[in-house]
Amino acid sequence: MEGMEKSFVSPAALSMRTLVEEFKKLPGISLKAAQKLSYSILCDPKMKNTLKKIIELSENVEICDKCGTFKPAGADCANCADDSGVICVVATYGDMSAIERNGCFKGSFHILGGLIEPLEHILPENLRIAELKERVLANPGKEILLALPFSIEGDATTLYIKDSLENCDVKLSRIARGLPAGAAPDVLDRRTVLEAFNGKTYIN
Repeated sequence: MEGMEKSFVSPAALSMRTLVEEFKKLPGISLKAAQKLSYSILCDPKMKNTLKKIIELSENVEICDKCGTFKPAGADCANCADDSGVICVVATYGDMSAIERNGCFKGSFHILGGLIEPLEHILPENLRIAELKERVLANPGKEILLALPFSIEGDATTLYIKDSLENCDVKLSRIARGLPAGAAPDVLDRRTVLEAFNGKTYIN
């Protein structure tokens, strides 16, 4: 309406709002957490340096197209070059990290990028299953150890991988059912994960 004073928002305030909105785009970051991070970065010089390091590191690391693990940007993937006889297949990077932290597997990994979940529109073509088959065909005689949760989605993904590798020269195994139903390796204690790996069974 005419005669009403227009509200003024300073450029600094607009920048702050934009920073908060950008942080909110990160997984698991609420509005309150985004505001806290924004305030910290703007008020603490050390936090600004931390942010710069995060950006620098993210620009120097990329995801390998073949196996889904992280590698230096523009360099060969050390995980793919691993000549061990077993490839451990996991759903997420968190699962791989937990397995490495627990020390129950030393070898090459393959990160699918999730599990088959049609209701969530995650289909086999959305995962790195075709890439897994390519690795098997390029390295016949290896063992594929499936470290997937015992859930509807985990079982469906396991069955699909088994069918996909049916005519390949490969041994297919799966960690033991010592894992609680639906639980993934990244949320379990070391003893449970070790027992699951030590009790693996062959499924082909």
